[in-house]
Amino acid sequence: MSQFVPKEDGVPIRQPSTANLMLDSADRNLAINPSANDFTISRSNSILNGFFTRVGTTELVLEWLTPNFSPTADAADTWGIAYTAPSAPTPGSGNIPSAFFTQADLIDYLLRLLNITGATTTPATTWSIVAEGPPSPSGVAVTLVPNQDVTIQLTGTLASRLRLPTGALAITAAGISAGLRVYSADLRLYRYLDFVSSQLTYNQALKDASTAAIVRDVLARWYFAFDQPPTEDQYGFPILMGYTPFVLRRTFSPPKQIRWESNIPIGNLAFQVYQPSGELALMTGGPLGQSPITSAAQGTNWLMTLQVSEI
Repeated sequence: MSQFVPKEDGVPIRQPSTANLMLDSADRNLAINPSANDFTISRSNSILNGFFTRVGTTELVLEWLTPNFSPTADAADTWGIAYTAPSAPTPGSGNIPSAFFTQADLIDYLLRLLNITGATTTPATTWSIVAEGPPSPSGVAVTLVPNQDVTIQLTGTLASRLRLPTGALAITAAGISAGLRVYSADLRLYRYLDFVSSQLTYNQALKDASTAAIVRDVLARWYFAFDQPPTEDQYGFPILMGYTPFVLRRTFSPPKQIRWESNIPIGNLAFQVYQPSGELALMTGGPLGQSPITSAAQGTNWLMTLQVSEI
């Protein structure tokens, strides 16, 4: 009797072939498309050929140089301060300069404005800052304390961005509990950005969905949030993403896979970057956020790697 020997068949496994499509918003024609939020890459030949069936977003780099205040002149943040007691001088008002602000920066800026306008009262009103601690459930509190009882009225976006009350405010000089208290606020320009290219997603059979009113198929969404708890400014408020310029890279594992017809090459590509409201995001650059910019290196840009594969 012969010993039974089972038959074993080997099955070869071959990884699918892949290629990378590297995207750089700085490759756009600046004379036609000054901003990285809406541009087209045009070539005389197809950008990518091959019998691939999937397109996946593997990584995204955001080179962010767009200030979180007054990124453009027609969207400037404003401030207004009017004293009605102890006297009623001419109200002060203006625009916040185009710049990156942490919450501590903005509180210091408000303090200077209060003292500049307070110098016109009779007698003069001076303000100082008292930082409280430890953090309260509603955020670390900072109190702006005047040297005398005052009644002021705050207007403009500066007050709303700092979560301060508007209208007539009666403030006494009787210590920290009676001053103008400032709690933790969100000063980010955007909470997220959607990167879109309809030429790359029109073959997508499984469509993206969102709770937003406007839904688009996206290559990727960038959330303005750090993986680790953010650092704090000198008053204990968190420095959220976008309060300062940054260059950050994110990888997506597993990447989103977009179905592709194998007999269709990738031709000219158009890209848009949208903000949460559904409008194109402001993506300016330079030290004062000038637009249009004269060099791609001066402004906000982004880079993306798309991996194409045969299965």
